[in-house]
Amino acid sequence: MTLLALYLLALLDGLLCGLRASMGRCAVIRKRGYYRRAAFSGVAGAQMISTLALVALLTVTATGSDRADVREDLEGAARRMLWVFLPYAILVLSNLGLRLVPSNDIRSATSVFMLGPLTAIRPVVMMVGVFYGIYSSRLVGTRLLGMFVLVLMLSLEFALNWRADRRQQREIQQIL
Repeated sequence: MTLLALYLLALLDGLLCGLRASMGRCAVIRKRGYYRRAAFSGVAGAQMISTLALVALLTVTATGSDRADVREDLEGAARRMLWVFLPYAILVLSNLGLRLVPSNDIRSATSVFMLGPLTAIRPVVMMVGVFYGIYSSRLVGTRLLGMFVLVLMLSLEFALNWRADRRQQREIQQIL
């Protein structure tokens, strides 16, 4: 259940990274399809990362000398990570929920005071969550797996921004 929660949080993070990477890059007035594709790209990127993480997890589990001990260590690290990631996700989702209120003032306030800073601290939250999760792990495999997944997740937003920038540059070149 803990791994499922981390997986769902990774997909949510990918979706939001995809949307953030696309913001302000399209001059089209009706942007629903554009944002839908951006969200899908983020989820697809998070899914690819999750698949790589699953392969690495299975490798760590298969190469461990005592599978029960490896599983216990991995589950403990995952539970500790949720203590950091769940409150952050709840804070982000609650602020996104506030944006449903039909008030430009509330939407602006949530962007400026909450969503902007929460986006800025995303890499720090990810590092703190992973380090908190693996800090008291007994096995090197758990620590290496945590670091591997952290690098993958931090690279997701960079890759999505790079891709969106390249697409935007192509569109500008077509106009010129």
